Amino acid sequence: MTFFSPTALWGLFAVLIPILIHLFSLKNTREVEFSTIRFIKGMEKEKIRKLKIRQWLLIFLRMAAIAALVLMAARPVQKGFISGWMAAELESRVVILLDNSASMSMKSGSESLLEKAKKSIPLITSAFEGTTHLHIFQTNPPSEIYAGILSAGTSMEKIIESVTQSHSRDNLWFLVDSIMKIIPADEPNREFFIVSDFPSKPGPELLNDLKNIDFPWRFYFLGQAELQDNLAITDVSAISQIKLPKHLLKLNTKISNDGLGEKRYVPVELYINEERVGQIVSHFKPGRIKDFLFQVYPGKSGIIQGVLELPTDDFQLDNRRTFELSVPDQISVKLIGKSQDQNFLLRTALESISKDSEFLYINNMVMNEIRQVYLQDTDVLILHDPGVMSAAAVEDIKKFLVRGGGIIWFSGQNVRLGSAAAEIFELPAFINPVKLENEAFLTVNISNSDHPVLKDLNLGDLKSELPRVFQYNKVQKRSRQNYILSLDNGDPFLLEQNYFGGNIYWFSSPLDLSWNDLPMRGIMVPLLHRIIILLAADERNTTSVLVDEIKTIELSKDKIQSKWTLVTPSNKRILIVPEYSTETLKIRDTNEIGSYDIFADDEKYTSFSTQLSPFERPSLRADPEVIRSRWGQENSRWISPEDNLDTKLKEIRHGKSLWRYFLILSIILLGLETIIGRANPEELKNKAA
Repeated sequence: MTFFSPTALWGLFAVLIPILIHLFSLKNTREVEFSTIRFIKGMEKEKIRKLKIRQWLLIFLRMAAIAALVLMAARPVQKGFISGWMAAELESRVVILLDNSASMSMKSGSESLLEKAKKSIPLITSAFEGTTHLHIFQTNPPSEIYAGILSAGTSMEKIIESVTQSHSRDNLWFLVDSIMKIIPADEPNREFFIVSDFPSKPGPELLNDLKNIDFPWRFYFLGQAELQDNLAITDVSAISQIKLPKHLLKLNTKISNDGLGEKRYVPVELYINEERVGQIVSHFKPGRIKDFLFQVYPGKSGIIQGVLELPTDDFQLDNRRTFELSVPDQISVKLIGKSQDQNFLLRTALESISKDSEFLYINNMVMNEIRQVYLQDTDVLILHDPGVMSAAAVEDIKKFLVRGGGIIWFSGQNVRLGSAAAEIFELPAFINPVKLENEAFLTVNISNSDHPVLKDLNLGDLKSELPRVFQYNKVQKRSRQNYILSLDNGDPFLLEQNYFGGNIYWFSSPLDLSWNDLPMRGIMVPLLHRIIILLAADERNTTSVLVDEIKTIELSKDKIQSKWTLVTPSNKRILIVPEYSTETLKIRDTNEIGSYDIFADDEKYTSFSTQLSPFERPSLRADPEVIRSRWGQENSRWISPEDNLDTKLKEIRHGKSLWRYFLILSIILLGLETIIGRANPEELKNKAA
């Protein structure tokens, strides 16, 4: 504690006045004659001791009251950042970091947190006197919006007009660390103001950097109002992997109540291609997450755009979730076998899938030895008992898989010829062929009934439709290979594996009646159809990304020379130049939340959505004491949104004024002195008697 008027402390000598008066009064005692001393002895025992105690108590109260009044006049203050070790007139370096990330769009009353934060900047700058070097930064995108010497004519309102609300995630503590490293700090007074909702605490890497920083820097953390009312869409995902225009599509949604109160009768609405296709009305208890299942029919092929919406609340950015689904309108299938006879059953099954709709574009090829294969415009490659593959062919297939292509591979009698390629693609390791004698056979069992190939397959009794196997190739399973169908001896009949982004479905027996009777079973065409759909459903272009992440769009070879245009959620049109070496578009302008459309020569090519970062949910708040402890209690102060910023800042910097407390204390002491020192009427009556 320090004093603004320390000379007033000389008045503490006045504390001696009550004692001096008491001592002076002892010299003016009178002698009274009594007829007997018996009454005096009785009074000494009963009254005199109490009287002395009360007199000394009154003296103490009067002394304390005088001391409190003198201390009040000396203008006491609690020690602040500036007072006590440097004067306010010294040269200062002031840094203000304004958080304009997505979470700062939360409403508090009629204004957003960002709007309130911007209004606090003039109050901060008005607290400084003398020469002040001012730096103002924003978090998204990280930039310095002002640097200069603060003067009386500096208009903070015009400076902070350039700070707009972003949808991005802030990297608050990394930015604080960077600013402290680049800002010159030779002034004796250095103060750093951080205006944010503080969704996270500083990491250990920042603490290590603080050891190399020349203090004293003083930090002010300006907290924000707490979240009151908010429902958040946390996820929208398609359960159905088989996506066809007339196939039922199942969407799972997750909604959480991050607010403080229960929300009742809340409508949750689903739109597909701008048409409302579903609505659920539900209650939401605070702190709970609810799952909802929507079932819809896409109705058409191509890019399906969906929106899930919630009513308005304190935070709008998580009340609307856009998503895209790719429903193929045509699939290009390349079938390669050693002969037309060998391909006949497969080609017939493929043609029955396509019928007259041209859903499948089938390219039937006969190759005794696969020297080279062109797969640029192919969605699914079917290899039916392939033979020898050249190095060039293997490289073509590898590139095809890397860019997301899919393969259906039937192994047969030529499995040894293709063993080198099988090793490269990490297919099951061949052991030996197995041929059952006479009329013996092995049955096929379901290993994974939840696999999309088999799930919801409407074939009545599915087990009765599974084939009998007379010959197959016995193999050893590798890692990352999952059985879908297996033989009753445990060997695989159909398995799935991933290879550098592409998928391979591998059969241990070809479509040949001497090997199995799969071509005679009702499961053959639906099974083949589903595998093709799964392999062709390339959703890499429509997969969502977080705001500010780079989105990569794969381009078809015939369109790469087109004029490419990006249309943002706010209908801003941006021309994009493809990366011809990788045949892709790199979308970097993803700073809005919502659905983006990409056009090739003004024809819609694909769409994708951006989502809010999970680290920008306004319910995320770090503990103020934890934040302060990371910076040091002596070097930091927390200012709550309930505090009067102007008054609080003065108290922190120059110390908290304490004169009111001493005034109240003196009043209390004088009141006690009055109560204790007043005459007792009953006592006076007894004396008179």
